[in-house]
Parts: sequence; C-alpha cells; structure tokens
Amino acid sequence: MSSKYSIHTDSSFIRSSGWKEYVLEHADGNFFQLPEAYDLFNYVPGYTPFVFAVINAEGKIAGILVSVLQQENKFYAAFTSRSIIWGGPLVDHPEACELLLMQYQETLRDKAIYTQFRNTFDTSFLKSSFQKSGFNYLEHLNFLVHTHSESPEKLLSTMSKSKSRQIKKGLQSAEIIESTDENEVNDFYQLLQNLYHEKVNKPLAPKEFFNFFRDQLLPKGLGKFLLIRHEGKIIGGIVCPIFPGKAIYEWYIAGMDKEYKEQYPSILSTWAAIAEGQKMNLKHFDFLGAGKPDADYGVRDFKAKFGGELVQFGRYEKIHKPFLMKIGVLGLKILKFIK
Repeated sequence: MSSKYSIHTDSSFIRSSGWKEYVLEHADGNFFQLPEAYDLFNYVPGYTPFVFAVINAEGKIAGILVSVLQQENKFYAAFTSRSIIWGGPLVDHPEACELLLMQYQETLRDKAIYTQFRNTFDTSFLKSSFQKSGFNYLEHLNFLVHTHSESPEKLLSTMSKSKSRQIKKGLQSAEIIESTDENEVNDFYQLLQNLYHEKVNKPLAPKEFFNFFRDQLLPKGLGKFLLIRHEGKIIGGIVCPIFPGKAIYEWYIAGMDKEYKEQYPSILSTWAAIAEGQKMNLKHFDFLGAGKPDADYGVRDFKAKFGGELVQFGRYEKIHKPFLMKIGVLGLKILKFIK
C-alpha cells in the first residue's frame, strides 16, 4: 500500500472523517454511498453492509466504497450470498479505487458468491483498475429522465404521446399522494409482494427495509413514498431514494394495472417520481437499470417512452465461488418453473 494512504473499515471513524460531506461534494455522489444508506442496510435482516475508505496523509477521505452483503435466510445463505454495490466506489483517482478493491476483496471474497457493481455514472476512467482486480465489465443500459424543467407540462411534452395521454387520463380518477401512513405503506408492500411472487421471481427486501425508509430517511429528505390512490384504495406506488440537489431514483415500484386499466397505476407511479424530481429542482430521475442491450426486455420499452436519455454505464462483476454460483442459478430456474 502506498505510504500516502491508509485504508479504514470502521464506520464510526469514517463518519468522523467526513464521509457524508465527501459523498455530497463528489461529482459522482449518489444516495447509495451515503452513511444513511449504510444505516438502512444495517437495519434490515439478511443485509450486512460494509464501508471502506481511503484516507490521505492529510487525514482527508480520497475514496469511499459502501457494499451490502445480501442473504435470503440461514438455510439458503450459502447459495444466495451476494455483494451488491450501487454507485460506488467514489474516488479522487484510480489509485484510490485499486486500494479500495484490494481491501474489499480481502474482506468479502470468502463471504459472497459473487460481487456486482451497479454503476450509476460513467466509470470508464476506472475500468483498468477493475480489470486489474479481476472484475469483468458487463454491458447494461439505463435511462435518465432530466427533470430540471420549468414545468411538469414541459416534461410531459418530452414523453411519447401515448404516455402523456395515459398520465393525463389516469389523473382524472386517481391521485398521487406522498404518504407516511403505516396502513397505506403496508398496502403498497402487499402489492410488491404479489408482483415479486407472480412475475419478478427475485428476492424482495423484507418489511423492515420499508419501515426504516419511512421512519428514518423520509424525515431527512432522503426519500419519498409516492402512492397512487383510487377511491380510497392504494393501487400503485414507488419507493424513491433521493440524493439532495441531484437525483431521485426508482428502487421499488408496483401497480395493479390489470385491475385498474383506466387509472394506469404503474405509469402514474413513474410519473409521480419524475414530477417530484421537477418539483424539487433535481437534475434527473434515475430508473436504475434497463437491461442488457443484446437481450429483449419489455420493461426497457416501457421506460423508453418517458423521454429519458439512454445511457450505458454498465456493471462490473466477479464470481468468487463458481460452483455455488451454478447451484444458485439452477435453483432460481427451478423456482421460476415451479411458480
């Protein structure tokens, strides 16, 4: 390790060294590298967060990396342990990235089946650092809807005519509400459970995730629960982390589209987040992914109609335990077949 830098993993020490300030001031700063995101992950059963920081000789942070190890339950833990990093690392230069990746792998490679970095910004200047550490670059698309607009009407004009028309029609009989009500949030979580069971076939964060999000992040201005209500019933909604002054994200979204065809709940949920971004004078709404470019992905077609900019920041991935990875993939295929 360079004598100019030291690596730290103690979250309390890193906080006292200016963790939040570093992320807020970094050009590529994002919600997922904030200490509040670490606290969210730390609260949720089955989630174990890790934070790594590079400190320079002046005692200032030169790089941050927040990751979260996810496991489904004790019985399946060996086959479901994966480490996910959204929007990291944030660094001053490639050397800091290489130091972070070195320490990260020493800590996590025996704990996770695989690691995946889900990029939220252009990381081309760090690509060689990831390659040196054995990570593979995977092409992956995303849409960013630029919300820095003078009016919601202007934003609507950038969308496809069909989406603009559906939003206007849906709002004639349904309303967008910002909610912290426990019963309404529970109703939305039930919608998510149904969606993930019937269609997504991927793990859904436990209820504690949404409770912490509501109780701890919303009061700090770091998130929104935007729900769609029709005749007193919650028929859709979206969970949106917020990075102050910059971005609002789609993290979880669901809508009763078959049952309420005239209200377009999924479309209104997406619009709710975009409109909130405009209201808060944020730079963009981030869909957090639109699939692989060489694979058919119906959701990408849906997202494309909201007038966003198509970007390819990609992902970095490394498989630490190939045999367990194969078993895990097989298990997921079997699960989908059974359902």
